[in-house]
Amino acid sequence: MFDFGYSELLIVAVVLLVTVGPKELPSLLKVIFDFVSKIKIYAAELRTGVQSIANDLEIEKISKNKNKSINKNKTTEDD
Repeated sequence: MFDFGYSELLIVAVVLLVTVGPKELPSLLKVIFDFVSKIKIYAAELRTGVQSIANDLEIEKISKNKNKSINKNKTTEDD
């Protein structure tokens, strides 16, 4: 997703260490990682929901096409 190299991660780590301080850094990182994990869970649920809706629409489309072909065959048999 993000393309971070070691140099970018080192810069971010140094900036965090300087701005937050060494005492508060572990608690800040815990909050950040908890937030990121919740976002990943919500994204997975959203992806699953969208996939479910897409599957339902595809099934409905196939069902309609099947019904159309059955009705078409019935009208041609009646003639």
